[in-house]
Amino acid sequence: MDEIKSALEGPPGYLTGLSFRPEELALVRERIRAQWLERIGEVSPEARAKFEQLPMNRYHELCHLVDHKALWPKPRRILRPEVVEEIRATSLLKTFEGEFGSFVISDEEDLGYEEMYWRLVRPNSASDVGPLHADAWFWELGHGLAPGGHQRVKVWISIYCETGKNGLRFVPGSHKRSWRYHGEHRDGFVKPVFDEEEKDLDIHMFDSQAGDAIVFHDRLLHGGAPGGGTTRVSLEFTMFVRNERYFT
Repeated sequence: MDEIKSALEGPPGYLTGLSFRPEELALVRERIRAQWLERIGEVSPEARAKFEQLPMNRYHELCHLVDHKALWPKPRRILRPEVVEEIRATSLLKTFEGEFGSFVISDEEDLGYEEMYWRLVRPNSASDVGPLHADAWFWELGHGLAPGGHQRVKVWISIYCETGKNGLRFVPGSHKRSWRYHGEHRDGFVKPVFDEEEKDLDIHMFDSQAGDAIVFHDRLLHGGAPGGGTTRVSLEFTMFVRNERYFT
């Protein structure tokens, strides 16, 4: 094994070629969709009846019926503990266990359980994605507590996407150097803002198909891509891996 660890600490800083099995992807889609409809129904039962007729990747066609920003703060997109347990039983998560041994998933919102959260990105909606950043910056700015003796590893999984158009952008090898950034108070807490020019960077697109995962170093520069003609849905979480398993 050690393929993931070698990629994270080596020149690329990431690894692709991992994915849910088709039946696992179907399960995850079903669980996310149930939470999506439940939340819409809390605000507008009439709107829910309309959204029930559409797959999630067509959310943008009816999003004018709801207040998108108010509807989807991160806490409303965190999966319930029983769903996390189901996803932990998939072949993809078992691959991570084979590589890293027993690991913990972060609880950044201090909810008392492991957090996996999904994200909606409407086509050509720049406000739905974050700018380039490294996840380590959030931790350095005080968002969440990491246990000592562990390394953070980020996982991003495509649930619905258009390959090469909407998904994740990243800068290979960017985890190997320091970048200038500052903190800015937005949406209730301090978020990092990149202080360097994106145009000078070698930005790649993760050409994912639905169910594909990318695992990356938490200092790798990355951000969302809002292109395409459908709504992108992705799943994310951070693993805490024990140092003795990460560095072997």
